[in-house]
Amino acid sequence: MDIAIVTGSMGLVGTESVHFLTASGLKVIGVDNNMRREFFGDDASNELNRKV
Repeated sequence: MDIAIVTGSMGLVGTESVHFLTASGLKVIGVDNNMRREFFGDDASNELNRKV
């Protein structure tokens, strides 16, 4: 099985990339530091995009 690593996986482009790659049959490892939350507060967090 092929594996893809996506940095920024909880952002807009990263989330779409993860969906595309998993639909293509790849196992995906996502990495994100959620800096949006650090800069703009809890309301701007990308946590909703996270699935374990």
